[in-house]
Amino acid sequence: MGTYGHKQVMSDYANGKLTPEMAIGHSLQHIDKLYEAQTAANVSQYGLRGKVDTLENRTNALQATVDRLTALVEKFLSKRKQNSPGKT
Repeated sequence: MGTYGHKQVMSDYANGKLTPEMAIGHSLQHIDKLYEAQTAANVSQYGLRGKVDTLENRTNALQATVDRLTALVEKFLSKRKQNSPGKT
């Protein structure tokens, strides 16, 4: 039994080209394909979620580094300004 589109199955059944058993058989094949697609999508989603989590962690680490560097530069500039002779 070949698989063809669900709309075609419905149309052929409505027009008497398929018996109820044939329509059910095709419907079961479609359900099986939907489960396979859902499983593949879930696996893909889990993989993508892992990548997003990794990127979030890396972004947070980079932001912390930027914050530390900014504080260090501000501290350096503040000391430099305080130690400048003759400037007010």
